[in-house]
Amino acid sequence: MEVSSIFARYKIKLNDNKVYDPIRRIYVKATPEEIVRQKTIKFLQLRLKVPQDKIIVERALGSLGVAGSRKRIDIGILDADDLIMAVVECKASLVGIDEAAHAQAENYLREINTRYFFVTDGVRFSGYYFNTQQFIKLEEIPQYEEWYWYPKA
Repeated sequence: MEVSSIFARYKIKLNDNKVYDPIRRIYVKATPEEIVRQKTIKFLQLRLKVPQDKIIVERALGSLGVAGSRKRIDIGILDADDLIMAVVECKASLVGIDEAAHAQAENYLREINTRYFFVTDGVRFSGYYFNTQQFIKLEEIPQYEEWYWYPKA
């Protein structure tokens, strides 16, 4: 899904080269990847209707039940029971989305044992559903409340 025009509408206020993260409630360095991450949070909330309390940011896999892992997910999305149901891998626009970004998100999905992964560079936003046997590319990204039932049988 092409998202550059949507992301362009989301304004990020910089303060001393830092941006406020409303999920972590802290100011963080405004790197190109962080700008994409913050715009992705807005996209998740405004476009996909993900409640703010269902979004986690920069969380170590070890804190999500993957023993001994020091890897960190960019964004996680929790279900109604506060179990992680999706991971979002963000890349700077200059880096773009490549096979390595997809592989990284796939690995997180498998390690956490969840259903969805998304990758974005602020230009494109791609989603995948794992049906326990294979990854299915989502032709459209459904809103949060539809994720339990998607893809529809």
